[in-house]
Amino acid sequence: MQKSTEKVLSRDLKLRNRKITHYFYISSVLYMSALVIMGFWPTYFSHVFNEFPVRHWSMHAHALIFIGWLLLLLVQISLVASNNVKLHRKLGVAGGLYGILMLVFGVSAAFMLPLERIESGAWTLDRGASFLIHPLGDLVIFVAFFIPALYYRRKSEIHKRLILIASLMLVFPGIARIGMGEFSTFFVWLFPLLAGASLDIMFRKRVHFLYLLGAAVLVLSVVGRYYISGSALWLETGRYLLSIF
Repeated sequence: MQKSTEKVLSRDLKLRNRKITHYFYISSVLYMSALVIMGFWPTYFSHVFNEFPVRHWSMHAHALIFIGWLLLLLVQISLVASNNVKLHRKLGVAGGLYGILMLVFGVSAAFMLPLERIESGAWTLDRGASFLIHPLGDLVIFVAFFIPALYYRRKSEIHKRLILIASLMLVFPGIARIGMGEFSTFFVWLFPLLAGASLDIMFRKRVHFLYLLGAAVLVLSVVGRYYISGSALWLETGRYLLSIF
């Protein structure tokens, strides 16, 4: 009788933990979406409902595709939460292709923004070259976590954490535009990782190494690019890359 009761309690505990985990990932996607909208609201989203912002078509495509990525994440998490793992995996194939689309238009937007501002006279060539390392770096980090996420797609504990980290890298530009202090910016940005680590301690009694690795890579990549962006070597590289287009 006691063993039967323990099994029931253990099963109920696992179900509770599973529900909390699903709520965490759904909340994380909604959280990232809200921050991106807040960050880009003054310069882009607010104009969509008023005077449509004048941008190269690839910039609008990039914005639309990125919103689609966040919606895809929300759908995928919801499918897992509803135990529809089969459809989740089928849609995951499309998600892999969608990731390639994100990369292509991400690269396009990375070049188009500085080129437009240089052409308008708002930026100098060196400022455009310096800026270029930031969006290109975001994409490199995204790919570095997204490809392993596809490889480990059948190992959910690894897969879902890698997808979260990859997505966090892409939302940093929006969060950085909100205008908070450096510490607040990094705290708000990494909050999903901190929350995920807290859940790990509650449920697993230890933090998954991917949260630690992800936090370290994300922070070091942003700080490192800040210092590298103004170096003579990068400015020369950035000017050359911009000249190709």
